[in-house]
Amino acid sequence: LHIALTAMGIGPGDEVIVPTLTFCSTANVVVHRGARPVLVDVGEDFTVRLEDIERAITPRTRAIIPVHYSGQACDLEPLYGLARARRLAVIEDAAHAVGAEYRGQKIGSSSLAQRMEEGQHAVCFSFYAIKNLTTGEGGMITTADANLAERMRLLSLHGMNRDAWKR
Repeated sequence: LHIALTAMGIGPGDEVIVPTLTFCSTANVVVHRGARPVLVDVGEDFTVRLEDIERAITPRTRAIIPVHYSGQACDLEPLYGLARARRLAVIEDAAHAVGAEYRGQKIGSSSLAQRMEEGQHAVCFSFYAIKNLTTGEGGMITTADANLAERMRLLSLHGMNRDAWKR
């Protein structure tokens, strides 16, 4: 989440919409970037509701972080419609969604990302020890935006321009 927010240029003075029901890292990473998390409630399905997101948008809003909760995907189509209309970035928090699907497509898949892609978009997965797919630590980010992917790659390498294999 931190790499995605940084690569998208989100920082001091910006606002990022996050759900009330999530692990604290979803909001904390926004604070670590110097931005302000704006909390919105979740519905009966434990995911963000479009009407709550709409009410929370201000001129300072730069991004929305919907959380796919417990393997259940958010309703992405209307969320992306709103994001396109308001020119907002979307960073899907898929820490609990490895293998989850939205309308028959895997969360984070290139086919879903290309269908939804307009503006800045990334999907962040966690492989922490308590997740359904674990490596002990770490994670993965997917995006259909080649330029954003390259910025995120550089950030993940702490500024080096080649990974260990290429070095």
